[in-house]
Amino acid sequence: MKKNFEIIQSLKNPKVKTWMNLKTKQGRNEQGLYLIEGIKIIEEALNSRQEVMSIIYTRDKEIPDSWQIQIEQSMQPINFYQVSQSIVDKLSDTKTPQGFFAILKQEQHSLETLKSRSFLLLVDEIQDPGNLGTIIRSADAAGVEGIILGNGTVDPYNDKVIRSAMGSIFHLPIVKASLDEVIFHLQQSDFQVIGTSPYAEKAYFDVDYKQKTVILVGNESRGLSESRKDQVDQMVKIPFMGQAESLNVATATSIILFERVRQLLKQA
Repeated sequence: MKKNFEIIQSLKNPKVKTWMNLKTKQGRNEQGLYLIEGIKIIEEALNSRQEVMSIIYTRDKEIPDSWQIQIEQSMQPINFYQVSQSIVDKLSDTKTPQGFFAILKQEQHSLETLKSRSFLLLVDEIQDPGNLGTIIRSADAAGVEGIILGNGTVDPYNDKVIRSAMGSIFHLPIVKASLDEVIFHLQQSDFQVIGTSPYAEKAYFDVDYKQKTVILVGNESRGLSESRKDQVDQMVKIPFMGQAESLNVATATSIILFERVRQLLKQA
């Protein structure tokens, strides 16, 4: 199994510097890779047939037996690195590191492939990693078939996004693109584009989501810009009965996404 195996103890090893660069957006973009941490998330990546390039773990650990089959069936040889605790502490973003990391290749998806789907989510300038991760997880659960991230949105390979998404980042295609062009092309492909705003006149449950639909959500504090609202086919809101002025964007997105689930189940 460990055909490509190396022990690294020094923080000065060039590979450690390369790994540390994956903790920055620039480093991830330059290498086309990203770093994940933790036993459960690595196992999910393996089960989801992600391109795992390397597995890094502390010298007092062993590769879990549950990973063996997926590792043997991997599309390419995986590099294994057994490292010192000081390297683990340097790489980790958690208080109590489990001592396991993996380096994955960023998946590349095209907008053309998404046009054949029927339920998409557009994210415009969401900047909090926890919000984006939760949105990805909810989208996965609600049957969204692809997510398109507009300019100004937090990097989906940010470690906090990955942790919040709880493995859902491996389950559906995610594309980065300019939404100005994307919205137009999706409308030309018979998608209805539904924007969200607490000031819209129409309630979210008064829309038929069973047809080809794109849900568009905006920035945490500003929402969708006026120019973006002009591009959509309909704007919807979540009606309130209590005194709260607003909902967290991840919570609001989840509510609207699951309205489609309700409609499909009712139809069935």
